[in-house]
Amino acid sequence: MKNCIKKPLIILSALIIVSCSTSYKIIKEEPIKNIPDKKYETIIRLNTPDSEPLEPEAGYVYVEPGGNVKTDFPREDIVNNIDILNKYKLFNRNYMGKFVIKDSKGKVRGYYEILPEYRTIVWERGDDILLQIIIPHSMMNIIGDGPNDGRKSGGSHGGGR
Repeated sequence: MKNCIKKPLIILSALIIVSCSTSYKIIKEEPIKNIPDKKYETIIRLNTPDSEPLEPEAGYVYVEPGGNVKTDFPREDIVNNIDILNKYKLFNRNYMGKFVIKDSKGKVRGYYEILPEYRTIVWERGDDILLQIIIPHSMMNIIGDGPNDGRKSGGSHGGGR
């Protein structure tokens, strides 16, 4: 009786593992010198905690028309034009790594630029591309939650001394 349950369970587990591993394909990163200056379907700004004035964005994703590129970053904004950024944010773009996003057939789907402390994996599934962004361990508690430096909101109680 044990073998009747054990064998189908092992076979089912193996089938699940095989099907999951073949549904997504990892696409190799291709560094480039510059992001082409042209019109994009979407520009995604990857925000860092609290979007503080002197805090650089994690990066930008430039999606070609029909590119179907999405990210898993917790804080994203869509911007119409990269030229609306202030001087500090434009300056930080000089220090970002720049990459092209191509599908497995070689078609360019978009581009991205990201600060060097972040890591990325580009996944392809069917017609969709997912840019997975790996957040540095030092920022794990603050991306999406604001600063984690002991500051609390609200006032203190008690009258004048």
